Amino acid sequence: GEERTRAEEPELISATENRVSQLEDENAVLTASTAELKSKVAQLEDRIQYQENYSRRNNLRIKGVPELSEKGDNVLECVMDVLRALLPQDQGTDQIVIERAHRVPATLKENRRNTPAGPRHILVRFLRFTDKEKIRLRAREVGTFHWRGNKIEFFPDFTREVQEKRSKFFEVRRMCRAKGLKYNTQYPAVF
Repeated sequence: GEERTRAEEPELISATENRVSQLEDENAVLTASTAELKSKVAQLEDRIQYQENYSRRNNLRIKGVPELSEKGDNVLECVMDVLRALLPQDQGTDQIVIERAHRVPATLKENRRNTPAGPRHILVRFLRFTDKEKIRLRAREVGTFHWRGNKIEFFPDFTREVQEKRSKFFEVRRMCRAKGLKYNTQYPAVF
C-alpha cells in the first residue's frame, strides 16, 4: 500500500497547488473589488457631504444671543431685532424673509466648574441666499458687534466634517489677525 500512496502524492500535490492557485486568483479579484468599492464609497460620501452643505447654504448660525432673549417661543422676532441692530437704517430688514429660526437643539454644556458654557446658537434659514450673504458680509464689515450688551457672532452653517477641517486653520488665522493680514477660507477648507 505504501507504493500506491507514493503514486497518489503527485496527484494530491497537483490538486493542492491548483486549489491554492485558484484561491490566490479569487483573493486578487476580491482585493481589487474591495478597493473599487472603497473608492466608490468615498466618492459617495463626498457627494453627500457636498449636497448637505449645499442644502445649508441659506443658513446662518448666530452665536451669543442669551438664552430666553426670545421671550417665549418667538425666536424669529428676536433674530429680527438682532438684524435691525446690525443693518444700517437705509438697509431695512423689511425685505428680508426668514423661513425659520430656532435654537440648536442641544443641552447646555457645562465646564469643570458646573457653570453653563454659553447660550446655544440660533440657526436661521433665509428664503434668499442674497439676504444671508448681506447679513454675513455686514457682520464681517462691522467686526465686533454687540446686541443688548452681548457680543454676537455670525457663522455659516457647515456640517461637522467641514467645521473640523476648517478648525485646523485656527492657529494660522490667529497669527494672520495678529499681524493684520487679510485672509479667506474657501469652501470646504482651503485657506
